[in-house]
This record gives sequence, C-alpha cells and structure tokens, in this order.
Amino acid sequence: MADKTLKDDELGLASKTGGADLTKPDATKPDATKPDAAPKKKPDGNEVPIAFRALIGVTGLAMLVGFFFPWVQRQLEEGDETVLLSGLSLLQQESLAGTPSIAVIVVPVLGTALAAIAFTGFRYTAYVAIGVSVLLFGYAAYVLFQLFVQHTGLGLWITTAAAFLSLLLGAGTLFWMRRAAEKAKAGKHEPAADDARPAKL
Repeated sequence: MADKTLKDDELGLASKTGGADLTKPDATKPDATKPDAAPKKKPDGNEVPIAFRALIGVTGLAMLVGFFFPWVQRQLEEGDETVLLSGLSLLQQESLAGTPSIAVIVVPVLGTALAAIAFTGFRYTAYVAIGVSVLLFGYAAYVLFQLFVQHTGLGLWITTAAAFLSLLLGAGTLFWMRRAAEKAKAGKHEPAADDARPAKL
C-alpha cells in the first residue's frame, strides 16, 4: 500500500512539473549502467618532456650547422695570409693533430642522429645526448692535448703541472680546514663526561 501511494505522489509531481518522464535518466547525473570513461593515461616518468626534446634536437642541429662554419685558423706557407678552415675543409687535410681527418665526419653524423632521436621522442634521448657530448668532448680533449704536445716545450709542461698540483693542494687544504673546524665546533657542544651521568638521588 505504501508503494502505491509513493507512485501516485510521483505521478502527481510529474504532472505538476510539465509531465517530465521519470523513467528517463537524468542527463546531469552519471549513469550507473554505463561503463566509466577510459581513464586518461598518466605519464610513467619515462617519456621525455617535449621542451627538452626540442632543446636537445636543436643542439643536434647546431652540431650539424657548426660543421660548416670555421673551426681553426691556419697560416699559409706562402706569405702571411691566414685562412679559416671549417669542419668540411678539415676533411681534405692529411691529419688533424695526429688523428685521421676523416674522424671529423663524426660530428655532423652524431649531430644529425641526436636531432632525429630527440624529435621522434625516443625514451633514451637523455642518455644519447650525454653519450654524444662525452664522445665529442673526449675527441676535442684528445686533439687539444695533441696540439699542446706538438707546440709546447719543457717549461710550459713544468708550469702546467705546477698549476695543476697547486689546484689540488689548495682544494685539499680547504677541505682539511673545513673538517677541522667542524670537529672543533662539534667538540665544544658535546657535554662533559661528568655532566652526562645522571645525578644520584
């Protein structure tokens, strides 16, 4: 009997509100019978942000472009005229500081590969960028070392070694002084052995 009265009240309310169909679900409320919308895929932490992808890609393109700009300045044997040699021009030389000139081609190849990997969103883009930079820095350091060896004498070697040792000794001295100051500061704040014992009642 209570159910019949409830239905009569609902029909009366529907007629007053303009005959709204109570059997139709409310569009403003979520339908329990329909499956929930697919949840948005959350980033798993392995995706490279697009800003970093763009910046790394630009650095790769800069390596490629820089290959065609002047690298070194060389004086001609005839006269006092100097010429600027780009990376492309160095490919035609016999050697570059004791290394085959063909090794220079690695720069544009690596730059192009880095740009392609970055723009395609490869998940290991950061590792590739670090590997490329370490490889190129290593090659540049080797070339500079070879040039240093070929064009310097004993005096500059002694001066350079002394400067390097001075740097290490200065850094070591600062480290030792800081450790000594920390130990002295910690010793002042430690309570005496007698004060640390609890007083007897």
